[in-house]
Amino acid sequence: MTASDRLIDDIYRAATDPDLWPQVMHDLAASADAAGGVILTRRSDAWAGWRFSAGMVGVDEYLRSPDVARSEAPTRLLAANRAGFVDAAEVFTAEEWLADPVMTHWGAPNGLHHAAAMAMPMPTDDFVVVHLARRAGQPRFEPDAIARLDSFRPHLARAGLLAARWRLERLRAATEALSLIGLPAVILDLRGRALIANALIEKLTRHVKWLPGDRVALADAAADALLRRGLADISAPAAVTARSFPARGRAEVTVLVHLVPMIADARDFFDGGYGLMVVTPVTRSGAPNTALIRGLFDLTAAEANVAGAIAEGLSPEQIAVRHGTTSATVRSHLKSVFAKTGVARQSQLAALLARQIELPFPPVE
Repeated sequence: MTASDRLIDDIYRAATDPDLWPQVMHDLAASADAAGGVILTRRSDAWAGWRFSAGMVGVDEYLRSPDVARSEAPTRLLAANRAGFVDAAEVFTAEEWLADPVMTHWGAPNGLHHAAAMAMPMPTDDFVVVHLARRAGQPRFEPDAIARLDSFRPHLARAGLLAARWRLERLRAATEALSLIGLPAVILDLRGRALIANALIEKLTRHVKWLPGDRVALADAAADALLRRGLADISAPAAVTARSFPARGRAEVTVLVHLVPMIADARDFFDGGYGLMVVTPVTRSGAPNTALIRGLFDLTAAEANVAGAIAEGLSPEQIAVRHGTTSATVRSHLKSVFAKTGVARQSQLAALLARQIELPFPPVE
């Protein structure tokens, strides 16, 4: 098998195993004598997630910074409207390229200069960009190098399509699993667009509004504002934004809305932030349903026990005595619970779980 054949094979493998993309980007860059590469997904005028090779020093910090929003690179790449790679020198003058944030805030400080990139639209209304960079002192990408990169374009496009479809099926499975235990649920992107919804949440017309473009809103304006703020912070699991809050509907019927970050493999193409919105009724106070909380927040059994005990008002020391373990072990579990539930203090966790979670609908037979 040639190096080209191995790279093509790895591209398709990366469609279902995102951890392979850094090596794929490294090998793709090497085929064109570049220092490294990054593959990104873009949604709603913002980069949603990315994977990059080891040679792309500093790219993670740049893509998370506000400076990235000022770059003209995505706009000019899309305006080129080419089904293949575009050398930056074709869409920027030398002065414009050196003045763009992609160079001033990332490329130049890390010894990079010339770049080539391509954009691939996805059926989910997102698009995927592959960006390769050469080190300072190297020439721009020659026509032969662009041609070599273009030979991989069809495979990258198919892999992106497969990854998008794979992601949607996994998200669909998550909402249907909640439907089986009677929980209305919808998975939202950062704009509040519904990607996958189960049939139960479609029945909640008193509380949930369906807007043009598959966007979801809450009938309660105050709760909807909390939902928007929660979605804006969904990529940061440890953010202190409220993620469980009451929402009133028509006839003054109140429910609790839980916004759960989709973590690890459950997230979007390249780990872009998504929120799982689950709706439960407001009921009497009491000990939380440990099994249900474990499923909602992806907790281990030990973490769920600690979370439930905190909701009952126990201290870490009391929990340690109850379960015959050490306070250090309890605090370790508690730290993990904080990360998964998006809270930072025990009082916040207790407030999050203060209501008994009951099923608003019977489980699906």
